[in-house]
Amino acid sequence: MRVVGVDGCRGGWLAVALETEGGAWRFEATVYARFAELLEAHASAAAIAVDMPIGLWHSGRARMRPCDAEARKRLGKRASSIFIPPTRAMLNTNSYAPLREQGLSVQAYHLIPRIRELDALMTPDLQTRVWESHPELSFTAIAGAPIAHPKRTAQGQAARVDALQNALNLDAETLNALWRACHPAGARMDDLLDACALAWSALRHTQGQSELCIGDPQRDECGLLMAIRY
Repeated sequence: MRVVGVDGCRGGWLAVALETEGGAWRFEATVYARFAELLEAHASAAAIAVDMPIGLWHSGRARMRPCDAEARKRLGKRASSIFIPPTRAMLNTNSYAPLREQGLSVQAYHLIPRIRELDALMTPDLQTRVWESHPELSFTAIAGAPIAHPKRTAQGQAARVDALQNALNLDAETLNALWRACHPAGARMDDLLDACALAWSALRHTQGQSELCIGDPQRDECGLLMAIRY
């Protein structure tokens, strides 16, 4: 069985795959320029957890989805890591100025190309195995509480490495091998740790143990579930 955690990075989409091999887990890290290429490469994956909004408000001002509000409640001090996504109508806008007036942050604006690419591919059927997740929720579930330090600090990175060692037996040698595989393609270490945490969430979903942030309405106008699973 194969599961995959996916994080957007400078080079495209960083996928960390976990696959059973002789009773042990084998790790693989690859950066794909396009999400369609990732889907093709992992067509047999049982679950693919992606750190990118899936299921969007159709129009109007940028605003939290019910799942975003629920995720923020669960993250406490790390709540700010859940950003307000653009609406689907914003995805083809080429300038930030009008979107700023509609309440969209500049951080969310810079993710529009990734969100647009993913939204064009998603269907309700595909969403049964490719779904939105969030690494801070994954790390919270692993550690039992939100990790105190931001992920780009030395303390935050060390805490996340410790969590992954406990959750996946991810030793230093394996982590370094994954880093060597994805770093030249434009991934940072925090991208890699996030993708590993998402792969853990995909794995526990196949074991019937995942948790869900969801609210009302549950689906957007395209029938996509607005939910964050971890």
